[in-house]
Amino acid sequence: MPEPRSRQFHRTLTGALRRLNVLQRGEKRCFGVTIPQCLLIEVLFEQGSMAAGELAEHLGLDTSTVTRLVDVLVRERVLRRSRNENGDRRRVYVSLTAKGTALGRKLIACADAYCERILQRIPENSRVEVLAALDVLVGALEQLPESRAA
Repeated sequence: MPEPRSRQFHRTLTGALRRLNVLQRGEKRCFGVTIPQCLLIEVLFEQGSMAAGELAEHLGLDTSTVTRLVDVLVRERVLRRSRNENGDRRRVYVSLTAKGTALGRKLIACADAYCERILQRIPENSRVEVLAALDVLVGALEQLPESRAA
């Protein structure tokens, strides 16, 4: 009896995510940041200053988790917190320091090189198709409602 397509999809996706996480952890370990910290730094590097709540939403993490990540990175002088002097002073923004910007630049360059190595292993005549399929997958994922355990 053939395996249901959904099970095959799940197994393939899980395998890809597990392998990507292992490789990414190995690539970025030398920078002294965890993968969640790395993702946070990369978002701020590409998007600029962001309110903590927006950052949590962008990363798909709880605000309390982002707060803990930010606390560590502020102590390490990678991030700074600030308030908008002209707006709601209760709202806290997070941005990269000079040290954080330099680290963000290195992390993005590392990610680009890592992705280029992956692309080089995909036959050239399939790359456009693979990227298009990944875009379709991301679009499908973005259409799903978030599910949170109670």
